[in-house]
Amino acid sequence: MNDFRPTDAALAGLRLDPHARHVPAWMYVQRAGDGTVSFVGSSRVSEPGGHARDADHPLHYGSARTHQLIVGELVVRPHFIVGTDVLRGQGLGGIAALGGHDLARYLGCGDVVLDPYGKLPL
Repeated sequence: MNDFRPTDAALAGLRLDPHARHVPAWMYVQRAGDGTVSFVGSSRVSEPGGHARDADHPLHYGSARTHQLIVGELVVRPHFIVGTDVLRGQGLGGIAALGGHDLARYLGCGDVVLDPYGKLPL
């Protein structure tokens, strides 16, 4: 079995890389076959006082462009994971267009996969 946890060398590299980002995020992951998954998600940060500014999000890397293609590594530290089939058939584009998530609905049609830190709000 593969161990996909970050190695000490990988963690040291993250600490030393001036381009590494750690932001709050959520994502949906969908099986795509052949050992591949697709994912779509969101991250929102705000300035002190609670005001969000799109141009200042760390994942824009200072660019004023609407879209960026980022090729690299993704660091994920899940606070909790809920598995559901209620979204089946919507595709990732449709899921992204939902603009949020209905956690209670997903739990009604799914299950808690992981809640290692007791952060599930229900």
